[in-house]
Amino acid sequence: MKAVIFDCFGVLVEGSLEPMCEAFFPGDAKALRDVIDLEARASRGEITYEEFLQTCAKWANRDPDELRAFLDNNPRNEPLLDFIATDLKPHYKIGFLSNAADDWTEELFTNEHLALFDDIILSFQHFMSKPDVKIFELAAERLGVETTDCLFIDDVEKYCEGARQAGMKVIQYRDVSQTISAIKKELA
Repeated sequence: MKAVIFDCFGVLVEGSLEPMCEAFFPGDAKALRDVIDLEARASRGEITYEEFLQTCAKWANRDPDELRAFLDNNPRNEPLLDFIATDLKPHYKIGFLSNAADDWTEELFTNEHLALFDDIILSFQHFMSKPDVKIFELAAERLGVETTDCLFIDDVEKYCEGARQAGMKVIQYRDVSQTISAIKKELA
């Protein structure tokens, strides 16, 4: 392995989309599907984050700022970031690949954290998103490695499957200790 690529929401920081759906659309399976579909469109750059937020607020009959405040709560996974800094960065290229509808990297991470990443790909900027094989190929290309030389970490199985189809080794994130152990085993 020459590179380790990390998802953002649900891995490097806590995700807030699913908790937002539970809070604002409790028990409404159709609304949940609609919000996830709308978020996917925003992640591909088909609509802006503001359009996503305004539409969700309208569906929830709430003020957009209520949803924004909820979605902006993404505590960092400090133990994982520390592991990246001490154990991975000295030996591997480190990538960041996120389905994102906007660029929040400077709000989510310190400059020291951002310096850990050799490349950052935010899906909306490339008009494609995970699990599209092309975005994994782009991530490897921008790191200067083959997809077969990459280890990808994500919390969502369908995104892990997209990385596998691109030729990457994959670890599905469940919690920080399981993930760090799996990374160590994979890279041993």
